[in-house]
Amino acid sequence: MSAARDVIAVFGATGYTGRLVAEELHRCGAPLLLAGRDRARLAALAKSLGGAEVLVARVDEPHSLDRLAARARVLVNCVGPFVDLGEPVVRAAIAGGAHYVDTTGEQPFVQAMQVHDSWARTQGVAVVPALAFEIALADCAAALAARGLDVVERVQITYATRLHASQGTKRSALRMLQEGGCAFVDGAWVAEPPGLHLAQVEVPPRGRVAALSFPGAEVITVPRHVGARTVRTFMSMPGLTARVLSAGAAWLPVLARSPLGTLATGWLGAGTEGPDAATRRRDGFDLVVEAHGSRAGMAVSRRLVLHGRDPYGLTAAIIRQGALWLAAGEARAHGVLAPALAFDPQRLLDGLAADGVSIA
Repeated sequence: MSAARDVIAVFGATGYTGRLVAEELHRCGAPLLLAGRDRARLAALAKSLGGAEVLVARVDEPHSLDRLAARARVLVNCVGPFVDLGEPVVRAAIAGGAHYVDTTGEQPFVQAMQVHDSWARTQGVAVVPALAFEIALADCAAALAARGLDVVERVQITYATRLHASQGTKRSALRMLQEGGCAFVDGAWVAEPPGLHLAQVEVPPRGRVAALSFPGAEVITVPRHVGARTVRTFMSMPGLTARVLSAGAAWLPVLARSPLGTLATGWLGAGTEGPDAATRRRDGFDLVVEAHGSRAGMAVSRRLVLHGRDPYGLTAAIIRQGALWLAAGEARAHGVLAPALAFDPQRLLDGLAADGVSIA
């Protein structure tokens, strides 16, 4: 690629997560191109960062996305909900020969983008959806937990979070409920409503917690590189809430698609506002990743426990690391990739220690 394409482009740079990503990349000295719908807001952000190129681009204007991809070595997409808005950006990146990463946690989108795998490999680019706090950490931890096992029967991922969600995150979560979801069971993806399974999980230092299954995108990414027969993701919540939601699991997608879901979408509005810096620093997570299987005919179970703070700031740090590696030509493969296929999983997790991630 020419020197004119050495920039890392952040699409949706003036949104809540996009701004954090742009600020993180600026701090490490990456050459930036800020893109989005509003030139004035882009110019204001560029000024606050000491100067950066800006480019107006919109999802509903394909030529603008083509111009964006033609300028970028790496295209970072922060515009969601991705299931509605993400594919045109992926297609523009592949067609333009730009590596692509995004911040989605939306299972249907990650699954749908697998159709572009062969095209991305032909173009010599890496497309890495879900390079964010949710998905990337667990995907890499699952790869490590399963190492050395001859057979992996089951991977279970459990999140226990303290998170003040942005409006964009809430809209994406509602969109996921409306779309439904799946689990990976006995070697195949099967439709499964959120909350169908209730588990009791030991989550240090919290102790034993109730957790409900939900359609995490790890269900799509982990089977790409771990030969597990079954993969499910869980989210901890208060015991009574978990029992009530589990009892009504079949109705959750129906309610999300009903007029109540439409009202909720309207109530959330079009903004992307999220927690301020002080609140973000108080937010945190504990993540338990378990691999159950066998080695040399003996049953083996392994678990990794990850702890961290500020999930939104951590997402920006994960994007920073992945985008810099892609810009430096350090992708492990080309195609549509799980995070643990695009990058060495141990290296990615170790590299986040300075950003507050610890592993036990």
